[in-house]
Amino acid sequence: MILGSKQHTAGDTKRWRIDYSRWLANAVNIASATITSSSATCTVDDSVVLGDEVVFFLTGGVQGENVTLSVMMTDTDGNVKNDTVSFTVIAP
Repeated sequence: MILGSKQHTAGDTKRWRIDYSRWLANAVNIASATITSSSATCTVDDSVVLGDEVVFFLTGGVQGENVTLSVMMTDTDGNVKNDTVSFTVIAP
């Protein structure tokens, strides 16, 4: 599922979060999350699970670049949710 399109400033490091509270069943938690970037210049750092959220830092990027993040979240029931977030890198 495409979660949205965002803007990221070239060269910045910014914290982002994905809230899965609406998707998770009662008494089910996030077991793990993997985030992969389509870019060699815009990278994902320090992704962690905090409650019902996946939190990560997006770093770098080149002005005009379109970056796609692929997110795979697995819950404690074994369900897997695949999502996509798109970023357009803008000038500082």
